[in-house]
Amino acid sequence: MRAKKNEWLTHEYFRTYRIANAVDTIMRDPFSHLRHLEGLTVNDGIYDFLPHWQKDSALHKFIRFVADEILMNDTDGPTRVPFGPDPIYPDWILPVDAAMLQYGIIDEPLFFIPDEPDPEGIPGSEGSSSEPKDPHCVVNACYDYLLNLRWTQAYEDLMSRVTDEVFYVMFLNRRALANLNQFLSGYVEEVASDGFDADEASLSDLFVRDGELKRVRPPMWARRAVFYRDRGRCTACGTDLSGLIDTLNVGNYDHMVPLARGGLNDVTNLQLLCENCNSRKSDKVEDPSNRYRRWY
Repeated sequence: MRAKKNEWLTHEYFRTYRIANAVDTIMRDPFSHLRHLEGLTVNDGIYDFLPHWQKDSALHKFIRFVADEILMNDTDGPTRVPFGPDPIYPDWILPVDAAMLQYGIIDEPLFFIPDEPDPEGIPGSEGSSSEPKDPHCVVNACYDYLLNLRWTQAYEDLMSRVTDEVFYVMFLNRRALANLNQFLSGYVEEVASDGFDADEASLSDLFVRDGELKRVRPPMWARRAVFYRDRGRCTACGTDLSGLIDTLNVGNYDHMVPLARGGLNDVTNLQLLCENCNSRKSDKVEDPSNRYRRWY
């Protein structure tokens, strides 16, 4: 029997909001970042998004891609952090190592260049080292280290932790989710249902026609996630759909980007609507509500 995934996340918030902001900025205007997004969508990259109701959602994949770009392209050299026995002379540590330290994935930096204090022991005086020596060598060493690190279990664990944290922060933002799904829908619409290679032939069964995925009922875990995120209310008009106040109100799990418009069967493409609002929206693409009830 497969072990149940841990339902609790321990957040460390290492650059979580910086990465979330980068993801949101790209999703607001993805076409200004197409060159950077090629690795996500070209060469059949869109195929990874097609299977129905993956727990590794479209947002998870997008976050992982952006976080990897941020960490892997930080090759300008290590940053000063207070690691080691002497806080007056902190070591130079790469951000990715600092992240793995904070998450408890490693016990000490895997790559760092210690700062050498001046002979007098006075920081910043003549002879002290305020920058790592040989900056070009440092950049090359960082680049080689990051390339090798990418294939390690430690880096995979880091990406998993960072992705889960950023997802937790961003899943509440329906408009950001709609922007992501609308961006991806443009690629889905271009997929020919009979154009897959032999080793990808099973993907053709996901489609009802070219560019349109079959309608598959959301699984319970997806419905629960969206129901609690939207607090059991229609996101458009606020009607209670919990069944506690009015048992006749019917909730619908609406695809923010309709399947007929290239939408995905993905938890990030769902919102809770009442029957009337869902009928009114039909298969149109509309901005989801950005109204949220106060916590208290």
